[in-house]
Amino acid sequence: MVVNRDSLFDVRALVRRGLRPNSLAAFAFAILCVAAATLLRLAVEFIAPGSAAFATYYPVILIVTLVGDVAAGAVAMVLSVGVGWWAFLLPRFQWNHLSTQQLVTICLFVFASSLIIWIAAQYRRVVQRLEEEEAYRKVVVDERGHRVKNKLATIYAILRHELRGHGDIWDSVSGRLRALSTADDFLVNSDGKGIDLRQILEMELEPYGSRRIILSGEPVLLYSKVPTVLALVFHELATNAAKYGALSVPDGRLSISWRTSGDHIAVDWIESGGPAVAAPKKRSFGSNLIERSLDAFKGSAKIEFTPSGVICRMAIPKPSAAQANAGARESQPA
Repeated sequence: MVVNRDSLFDVRALVRRGLRPNSLAAFAFAILCVAAATLLRLAVEFIAPGSAAFATYYPVILIVTLVGDVAAGAVAMVLSVGVGWWAFLLPRFQWNHLSTQQLVTICLFVFASSLIIWIAAQYRRVVQRLEEEEAYRKVVVDERGHRVKNKLATIYAILRHELRGHGDIWDSVSGRLRALSTADDFLVNSDGKGIDLRQILEMELEPYGSRRIILSGEPVLLYSKVPTVLALVFHELATNAAKYGALSVPDGRLSISWRTSGDHIAVDWIESGGPAVAAPKKRSFGSNLIERSLDAFKGSAKIEFTPSGVICRMAIPKPSAAQANAGARESQPA
């Protein structure tokens, strides 16, 4: 059997957005659902005569209210009371005088159904409000992303003009600006689904080729501002490795591995086969950027200058379950 995915998405959209309150479609939907519940109740009657008269109508009232709002839910409740009284309360198929037990049964059904309608209506309003907020957030994020790109382009042009006589400074500044711009583009295009740690590394290390670089680790999705900060940190490490470290010579090697450790992700940046390195006498802006950027996210980074090459060990905060669930929901087609 072939299932049309587009039709499934239409059904999901109908359930999420609902029908227009007090419309003919909402009332028709209520009547259709009550008819389906009645057929199901008749089938149950053949299998187990004398079962609870209104058992199949409870979920119908919930579904109708979620899709058609309060008025449709009330119509479904009234129809359910009438059909259940006429068809399933003894003597069946006639408007008999109700016994005390039957009257209590109907009153309990009306009370429970009214409570279901109220709760479902509140839930429907919350979902609609969230839909509106999500649509507004997307517009704001897209607009802000556009403005940030324009500002970065303006800053890039100004700095290039002002630093035209200082090539070394311009190379350092322009590289960081490009890293920021690329990471921001990556975040906007990911649409909330998160960015894999390997993708960030491949993005920053692409100019140096893959022959001398080894990446190893399980898939790890990162969200929020952490990917942007990591892009800057990896860009700084890669730039230093290309100027003074393992990536500055043909035989140099760079190995980057990561693993989950408790509530953090441990990342090891290990250079080997390059020129001999020694700890600088004065800490540079780049070293401070690497070791302090993750502090705000309860992470850490530590640079070691060993005889075989630079080693940087990082601890990145593991994404929370709420972030992962939000990313999974946003990655589903709407």
